[in-house]
Amino acid sequence: MPSEEWITANERRELMNLMDSGPTKIPNRRVDENLILATWNIQNFGAKKSDRAIQYIADIVERFDIVAIQEVKTDLSGLARLQSKLPGNYKILVSDPTGNNERFAFLYDKRTVINTGLVCEIGFTVDPKTHTAFQLHRMPYCASFRAGRFDFVIVDAHIFFGKKKEEEFRAKEIVALVDFVISQSKSAKAFDQDFFLVGDFNIPDRNSRFFKPLADRGFVMPKGLDTMGTNLEGTKTYDKIAWVPRKSFSFSGAYSTLPFGDVLFKESGSPGAKKEISDHRPLWAEFYINKLTQELDQIINRGS
Repeated sequence: MPSEEWITANERRELMNLMDSGPTKIPNRRVDENLILATWNIQNFGAKKSDRAIQYIADIVERFDIVAIQEVKTDLSGLARLQSKLPGNYKILVSDPTGNNERFAFLYDKRTVINTGLVCEIGFTVDPKTHTAFQLHRMPYCASFRAGRFDFVIVDAHIFFGKKKEEEFRAKEIVALVDFVISQSKSAKAFDQDFFLVGDFNIPDRNSRFFKPLADRGFVMPKGLDTMGTNLEGTKTYDKIAWVPRKSFSFSGAYSTLPFGDVLFKESGSPGAKKEISDHRPLWAEFYINKLTQELDQIINRGS
């Protein structure tokens, strides 16, 4: 019977092939020219992930400039093990535990992306008389970055799912978050007006009523990107990458998910990639970032 080392090496090779060719090919990262942004709900990402699973996750993460991660557990040892398997240029920002004892994280390559100072969770103003306000079950995580000439803010969200009778909470969370981010993108007082909104929105398909607030309130999700199946089976459009349109960057047209379940943990008796890694695929998109005209537009937009 083949050793686990042999099996792992072969599956890593298959994973490389998946990322290097065909419709799931991930573009090469080009310093100060493009930004490859990904979002990934790594199910129950804590101490219990096997070393083999962590290695596969590292192989995938290394293809992106920045990855917004959801479902990081309170125990950060899994995230620390992931960082140890990546080149030393990868940095982590991680939130406090929020709803369901989950954390958010940004994992980014400091050779191509740097944090520019803003790191926060998004909470809404509390009434001083009642000490109450609507808040998202998992408070979204927000950070500012720079890639080349391009400054931007990413909001990482994991929208409430719940049972059917609780679906109104999901709709309310999406509306509240989208309205907040859009208002910030228009404010001259915002840390930066270039916003990406990413994460697990638990929107099952484009026809879902939960999709409408995201589509109708000013965010861009190009045709195709908004219908990518991001659960492991590729049948549900749970995860999203959306942005407020501005001249300071441009979408290259390249995007996809990565169906890692097709090539990983395939040996007889294995619990499978869904159990070992995640029930979600990573979703990514490429952006052009380094035209001088884009930097000038960014300054002009701020001033206006």
